[in-house]
Amino acid sequence: MIYTAHGFHFFKGAPLINWLIYYPVEKMLAHYTDCLITINKEDFTRAVKNRFKANMIEHVHGVGVNTDFYTPVKKIHKAKLREKYHYSDDAFLMFNAAEFNKNKNQKVLIKALALIKEQVPHARLLLAGEGPFFNECKHLSIELGVENMVDFLGYRNDIQALLNMSDIAVASSLREGLPVNVMEAMACSLPIVASDNRGHRELVVNDQNGWLVNNNPMEFSERITLLYKDKHLRSHFGKQGRKIILEKYDLSKVMEEKKKIYLNVMDEVEEEQWVSH
Repeated sequence: MIYTAHGFHFFKGAPLINWLIYYPVEKMLAHYTDCLITINKEDFTRAVKNRFKANMIEHVHGVGVNTDFYTPVKKIHKAKLREKYHYSDDAFLMFNAAEFNKNKNQKVLIKALALIKEQVPHARLLLAGEGPFFNECKHLSIELGVENMVDFLGYRNDIQALLNMSDIAVASSLREGLPVNVMEAMACSLPIVASDNRGHRELVVNDQNGWLVNNNPMEFSERITLLYKDKHLRSHFGKQGRKIILEKYDLSKVMEEKKKIYLNVMDEVEEEQWVSH
């Protein structure tokens, strides 16, 4: 029995109800687990420190990113993409791909946009995804007078192209295990402005490939404006982000990590079965 936890529902700052319900369930079921795989260091440390009784507790770097597919493009290709999608060269494009729900918290991004609409008049917030909060977010953009600066893209299968024509990626989730959308953006050499949570902390290093901020519109708007004003900083952060992905989160490396774990688990189980016989 190999169980991969894509982010425990109990974590620092989680509601008490999460700890009361999910923590005892996870700890109890660990007794029946040959290997518990975590995808971030915080979950791994908690499982070890709290003595979860899985036979093995391991850590892998998420699900991996295909860095041959999610890769930065040259300026000329970026310009062609913008022409294709009807965006001007001077538009400042901020991208976010996520389901519209309470946890993904796109409302804070729309509120941040309203704070910078004077300083960054060509800003455009690209929101890809669907979900129960979709219409609510649309209405919020109208209320704040930024409906012409937010593009609600719906479900998309062209995320790579959307990333490659954007200037930065923004992520506002309240909770994350290890977010694929941020990893894909980093692989495409985009600087990141993200809410400070467990999964984002795993990927974003302040002043190296982006910034972690408290989940409020003011802090998002301040960091977005800094990146808008400093093209060289955007380039530096973007290059560092891709370097991080190539070193740890490339799909081939993650698959190799999982392969070793699976083989170790099978060897352990076979040995136990041999001894029992």
